[in-house]
Amino acid sequence: MISGRQALAEITTAERGEQTAITELDTKLEDLGQQLIEIQRRRAEDLRALARLRVDLVDAGAVTGALDVAEQRVTERLAQRDQARVALAQALAAARAAQAALDQEREAAAERLEQSAARLDEAEGVLQARLAADPDYQALQARAQAAERQARHAADKAAASAEEQAAKGGPYREDMLFMYLWERGYGNPGYRAWGAVRWLDGKVAGLIGYAAAAPNYRRLLELPGRLAEHAQALADQAEAAFAALCERDEAARADAGIPALAADRDQEQAALDAVDEEITANAGQRQHLLAEEARFAAGEDEHSRQAIADLAAALADTELEALRRAALATPFPDDDVIVKRLQAADQEQRKLSFAIDGLRQTRLRHQQRLGELAELQQDFKRRRLDQSDLGFVDSAMIALSLANFLSGMLNRRDLMRVLEQQQYRQPRRADPGFGSGGFGRDSPWGSSGSRPSTRPGTRSGGRASSGGFRTGGGSRGGGFRTGGGF
Repeated sequence: MISGRQALAEITTAERGEQTAITELDTKLEDLGQQLIEIQRRRAEDLRALARLRVDLVDAGAVTGALDVAEQRVTERLAQRDQARVALAQALAAARAAQAALDQEREAAAERLEQSAARLDEAEGVLQARLAADPDYQALQARAQAAERQARHAADKAAASAEEQAAKGGPYREDMLFMYLWERGYGNPGYRAWGAVRWLDGKVAGLIGYAAAAPNYRRLLELPGRLAEHAQALADQAEAAFAALCERDEAARADAGIPALAADRDQEQAALDAVDEEITANAGQRQHLLAEEARFAAGEDEHSRQAIADLAAALADTELEALRRAALATPFPDDDVIVKRLQAADQEQRKLSFAIDGLRQTRLRHQQRLGELAELQQDFKRRRLDQSDLGFVDSAMIALSLANFLSGMLNRRDLMRVLEQQQYRQPRRADPGFGSGGFGRDSPWGSSGSRPSTRPGTRSGGRASSGGFRTGGGSRGGGFRTGGGF
């Protein structure tokens, strides 16, 4: 088994390894970039010498003058580049030093949090053991549990009755003759009708069996309300019993000095969170500086690009190209030597460019992995996987998954899934479900999630009532017939 903090340390070690690899690649890239510029300078020097030999083809003074100006500009731009590079190196060194200091600060903060949480857990465990042996506390808890069960049962019955009303009341509401008599209040003391209307209402009532159906429908309408009132009363009693148990828990915790320990734990957690915020901000700054360093190392910074562009413009002069072609056609040994050096320089430049492109791609992959590791660290901390009581069962699996992540065989989402599957929480001495914590709602012992509602009209998983009214059937067996409407 490996602890959450150890797993986070492994991720941090991998991040430092990527940073080291990037630094080594930057050194190689910078060296190759310097070699590339040096080749350009040698080419310029050879072309200058060739121009002096073949003054019959070009104006040697104009050619060498243009090359001198270009080289002067290159020298100035490279000096500016060196100054900017030094400033960048200083900023990056400061960011890395700050990272190292923050890592140490976080380790200390995590250690303080772990010790504070352990003290709180120890005190809560001792108190819970004492309360569990207290007869008065046991009786108080039993009353709260009984009230909770009764309230939930009543809420289930009220909800089932409301569902039954909706289902079984449909045939009544769909029968127009029944609803006509019901809405007129037929059979009630307040019913008013005279003559033919009263006679016709009576005929309709006899036809559909209204005298037997109306009391059933009335009970169907009234029962959910009565059950809801009863459920509400029991819910209020359950709330009162739970509040009394919470009050007893809070008083016992206060007498044991637990609120102060909890406040200390929360303070240490806040301190750790603050350090994590600084680490995240520093990581963003370092990513920006590393990207800038990559541009310098690859010769893609503004100063290097301008220097290369100045040399390329001078060397691309049409007269110089004509000079090279003419030198190749002459039998003179002096210019042949220079031309061979130019050809060798061209070949060396192509090799260097190919090597630089390969190193750039490699560095890009390391840079991407470094960014993914930074995001992985943030996910790890955001999900509190480095808590003191949390670990991972199979340390070999964690190491293999991290290696696969670094090699690109596993993405961050899949790695987090492996971590969650391997997650294991070490048993604590204190039970968050003790006392008032066993009711599925927030309590002095901690948050236990959302409490299932005990309010009427909300089902909490109980069975529907098997009772109710029968409104279907034929003209016998307790039902009623309205001419086919039911």
